[in-house]
Amino acid sequence: MTFQEYLDRSREISLNEKEILDEMSIKEIWSKIEIRAVKNSMQVLIENSIGKAKRILKHFNCPIVPQKGSDAFEFMYEMGLIEDEIFSTMKSAIGLRNAMIHDYMNFNDEILKNVVHSKSYMDIMKFLDENPSYSSVQLKRIENFFLA
Repeated sequence: MTFQEYLDRSREISLNEKEILDEMSIKEIWSKIEIRAVKNSMQVLIENSIGKAKRILKHFNCPIVPQKGSDAFEFMYEMGLIEDEIFSTMKSAIGLRNAMIHDYMNFNDEILKNVVHSKSYMDIMKFLDENPSYSSVQLKRIENFFLA
């Protein structure tokens, strides 16, 4: 799959999940099945963004492509590829995903409802919708990136 095909598929997947989240954002009361659907859609959206971040780093020849999703966004932020707002959003989103997956016994569904009702997922959509376009300076930062 080419890089552009990956970006196109990633965008298609995100739009499918957004459709579910948009529908649920106007519902006040959710059934158990709807809660599971929203959790799944949020997880797919967040995983999709992590995959895209890693794929960008790999595509533009970053010598280090991290395993952890949060590190991918940390690298992109340090290189000046993403703004403060996207960096902060993605850190929070990854925390939400981790809580849903790893701390599921204690996860508070009201947090998820607040995220969806406020449409906070649109910031993730913004990242997923953008086609990466970087200056020559940014491309050099990617190619020459190293951990201090």
